[in-house]
Amino acid sequence: MITRTKSKILLISSLIIVLGIISACSTGTAEQTLSSPVVSTNTSIPPTVTPLPPTATQTPTTTYTPSPSPTYTPTNSVTPTPTNTDTATPTATNTPVPQSGIPDNVIVKYLVLEDTGGSTGCGDSLVPVSAGFVRTGDVKEDVKIALTSLFSTGTKYAGNLYNPLYQSKLRVTDVSFKKSSGNVTVQFTGSFTKPKDDCDKLLYRAQVWATARQFPEVKLATIWLNKYLLGDLLVVGDN
Repeated sequence: MITRTKSKILLISSLIIVLGIISACSTGTAEQTLSSPVVSTNTSIPPTVTPLPPTATQTPTTTYTPSPSPTYTPTNSVTPTPTNTDTATPTATNTPVPQSGIPDNVIVKYLVLEDTGGSTGCGDSLVPVSAGFVRTGDVKEDVKIALTSLFSTGTKYAGNLYNPLYQSKLRVTDVSFKKSSGNVTVQFTGSFTKPKDDCDKLLYRAQVWATARQFPEVKLATIWLNKYLLGDLLVVGDN
């Protein structure tokens, strides 16, 4: 009996020892498993890197401010107002008075520049104006062209030039020329209006004779209006 009882005691003791060892091992592994997860939780900290993107807010590089290029406004240098050159335009008023620069081969007519202190009329001057034709070399034809242009002016003033014969509507019907004497004879017909002013009579005559005698071949001009000498119709003091 005693032997069996000892055997049981030894068996129970062995079991207790084995259980003790097992429990000791299990608690050790449990402690390890508990301590290692704590370390892994620290790896979640890196998400703090996300705050970096806000630095992109610095992209509004205020360095774009160089837009104050409006300092290029010194384009006001254009202010050297060339408009002052417009003051030269009033010379355009002189264009109706081609007093000079007319080629020698161009046929002209004569109009009056008043109050110049000249020797024509009552202190006036005659001014050559192009008739718009070149000389043909035929004296008779050229005289006809010149006088036709003169009486075709039609207005009292051409620009700033006076035309005393503007009321007369005369037409050249015949021209003859004697080369030996240089005498040209012109026959007019049409409506003649005698100027009332003596100065205008003098100017009227001067215009017609100067226009007819502009050609070097012509030394003398005899002007007829129907059966009357035009010079007789323009006698000063005869109204």
